[in-house]
Amino acid sequence: METRKIKPSNGYLKKLRLILTIVAFVVIVFGYGFGLLIGIEHGSHVATSVFIGFLIADLVWWIPALILAGLYYKSLSYEIQDDEVIVRVGIVTKSVKHVPYRTVTNVTVNRGILDRYVFKLGSLNIQTAGMSGTTGAEESLVGLANVQEVYDIVVQKLRLFRGGMAPTTTEVDIEPVASSGTILNAILNELKAIRQNTEK
Repeated sequence: METRKIKPSNGYLKKLRLILTIVAFVVIVFGYGFGLLIGIEHGSHVATSVFIGFLIADLVWWIPALILAGLYYKSLSYEIQDDEVIVRVGIVTKSVKHVPYRTVTNVTVNRGILDRYVFKLGSLNIQTAGMSGTTGAEESLVGLANVQEVYDIVVQKLRLFRGGMAPTTTEVDIEPVASSGTILNAILNELKAIRQNTEK
């Protein structure tokens, strides 16, 4: 069994950290604006205190979030096997997700504007029969620099797997199929017999 192991690109870690930094910046701007509004009524010392409070609260979550983003990135790994795709992830709780090819209904590539032009990344979304009624994918292989290559590998393995599953006429005994009229007559006769028994 041939297994292809893949790790997300380093650009994915940069993307995670940029998103966290943007959120932290928005919180600081909000804290500054909120401080100014408070300062109008209560004075500049209160405004400064509010802003410093927002700044400290922002640093309290932002620095650990940057560290956790690095640990999350390191925990991500993908395996493309002959019969399934395996996704491993988790910092404290490790998760291993198996997506067998027999359940796959759709494979798509997703590349947003930031992914395409800034980070040169993409995600491979795998949808399965169990998820076909929903909008999301069963599993996503995120942060791939070579997303088109990974897509081609998965689709090729999927075709080989499904081709290997298809029975040939030499392997299967073909039985003659009864016509629908014959089946309906048999059902009607059975129902008549049941009716006669219940009337007795």
